[in-house]
Amino acid sequence: MRTLSALLLAVPALLMGQAAALDGGRLDPAWFGSAAVFTPSTALGLQWVKPGLELKGRTLHVRDWQPAVWLLGKRATHDEHLLMRMAPSLVPGLAKGLAKGLKGALPVTPTAGDLFLLGRVVDATGGSGDEQFATQPCTLTFDLKLVDADSGELLAAFHHTLEAANADYMALRHTRWSEDLGRLLGQSVGPRTAAPPKAAAPARQVEPPFDLEGALRRIEGLKRDGLLSEAECEVLRQKAAERARKS
Repeated sequence: MRTLSALLLAVPALLMGQAAALDGGRLDPAWFGSAAVFTPSTALGLQWVKPGLELKGRTLHVRDWQPAVWLLGKRATHDEHLLMRMAPSLVPGLAKGLAKGLKGALPVTPTAGDLFLLGRVVDATGGSGDEQFATQPCTLTFDLKLVDADSGELLAAFHHTLEAANADYMALRHTRWSEDLGRLLGQSVGPRTAAPPKAAAPARQVEPPFDLEGALRRIEGLKRDGLLSEAECEVLRQKAAERARKS
């Protein structure tokens, strides 16, 4: 029994260690939280989506990305130069690709919404440093997470590395990747299949009480990561308190 208990206690640490080693150390699970358990995807790299995710009737707010974090340490000057060239196109390219992939199923806006899409670059390589005579591809590694704007709950998480000959092609690859992301999120927007008719009406399901303490912790986490200002946090705290009173 003692051996089994020790094994059960070791499992979470083992899973976190495996996740930390993904993508050669470019994936930091702490940024996403313990809910995300990544699996490979042909189109999107590494991903996790909350089971049963339903986004119908919601609005997607594509927020400005966090400052880049170099998880493998600072790169050469031409690597940082690639990121400087890419930075202005990251949010517009993401929003453009999402809108195209979603095909109107979910509103995408840079100003407001009840869903936050947050991103950051974690690594970049600028190829050989000479775009005209490049012998190695440029790479851009980034994280994205979809969170509930009111509670801060993680709804989806993505980590991917793009390759391209230069910054211009990288921008195109980024937009096309974002289009694939839009298609995936669109699957959570469509109408649900109607249940077959039953002789008796189903019993009314009672929702569990709203976890106010957990919501406040997630909001503080977003503030600590620099993703929300104090004013934005105060608005979310008030919304969470109001939701707790109604539950």
